[in-house]
Amino acid sequence: MLKVVVVVPTYWRWERGKLAQSDDIIYDHPIPLDQPGTLDRLLESLKGVDYPDFQIVIVTVATNPALERAAEEKTRKIIRKFKNDFQILQFGISDLNVIHQHLQKLRLESYIPFINLRGYSNVRNIGLIVSHLLGSDVIVGLDDDEIIVDKNYLRIATRFIGKRLNHEFIAGIAGLYLDKQRNYKLSQKEIQAKAGEKNLFQRKEVIMNDAVLAVTKSRDKLVKTPFVFGGNMVIHRKMFEHVPFDPYITRGEDIDYLINGKILGYHFFFDKDLQIIHLPPDSSGIHSAYTYPKLKQDIIRFVYESHKLAITSMYSQHNITLEELDPYPGYFLRKEAEEHAVEALYKMRPKEIEVEEISPEEFVANAKHRAQQLAPEYFKFQRKWMKIMEVLKEDNGLVEYLFKKFFNNS
Repeated sequence: MLKVVVVVPTYWRWERGKLAQSDDIIYDHPIPLDQPGTLDRLLESLKGVDYPDFQIVIVTVATNPALERAAEEKTRKIIRKFKNDFQILQFGISDLNVIHQHLQKLRLESYIPFINLRGYSNVRNIGLIVSHLLGSDVIVGLDDDEIIVDKNYLRIATRFIGKRLNHEFIAGIAGLYLDKQRNYKLSQKEIQAKAGEKNLFQRKEVIMNDAVLAVTKSRDKLVKTPFVFGGNMVIHRKMFEHVPFDPYITRGEDIDYLINGKILGYHFFFDKDLQIIHLPPDSSGIHSAYTYPKLKQDIIRFVYESHKLAITSMYSQHNITLEELDPYPGYFLRKEAEEHAVEALYKMRPKEIEVEEISPEEFVANAKHRAQQLAPEYFKFQRKWMKIMEVLKEDNGLVEYLFKKFFNNS
């Protein structure tokens, strides 16, 4: 039986009524610190899962450094009631400091800036590192606004991982998001509402819906997939030891991780039996509302991914075509997507924003410049990642520190 570590990031923000600060990190739906949140609900649902060897790691994240200690304490109180149900530990800012101290002792100070709790990819990488230190064979990524309804969830998650399909190693498994009505696709009403839209970004939900339908209609148990949901993804040790999440991606770090894997010859396969219920606090559907700030992050992200793919041949022998990433995210990685981005910025700008600091054309141009500067840096980071994973695993003191935390949640 494969050893599984379930990794759950939990995001916290300022109390209700307090305005966001200029140095806040943007996450989709962080929970106010004076609210109970959704983590308790997920952990309750995990109590019904039948699997003999799994541990849970809760990665605690705050939108602002000033909130990190309070977020740790909030999370500690939530997971305390589950200490007799699971081997469960929290990883927060205090633990991050311990890892940094160990890197300093190993004279690897230059790696410290790459290991932090700021931004989606860095948070996900912490989950990979901690799972690696715990000796995990497989990582199962969940989000705290979900529930598990199938007691065999982890058995399904691990039944194919690490095996081969048509001579290809199954390095990752992608699963379905269901809404509270157990639907995995947009309603006909939602599709019709977007039917007249020509702009890629304004039709994003429909294109994502088409991608889900394309893989679910297959009669095969597994089908190679161009997308993965970060809250329902399974990663084999062979991949996470070599492939990190990209710290330079603004959002969509899950699909970007799939692309990073492809660059090194690792592939995700879709298993429609692997299902979770997604219950985001600010939306009744599978996906939260598509806002103007998210649009901007998406544009930066897709421009960046497009350039990263364009220079892949300099760093890898694995050729990736846009067609194998269609319809999502492939449609957004083509040159013509830049024109759609400019148009969407004009059309989706809120009325209260009368004048932007820069024009949509300048925004896209800046995104292209950023991509040209940072995409090569990812490949440098990927090489450092393998060193980080190798060195940390040999640090017995750090491994012992984490294992002790399983018995110190009171």
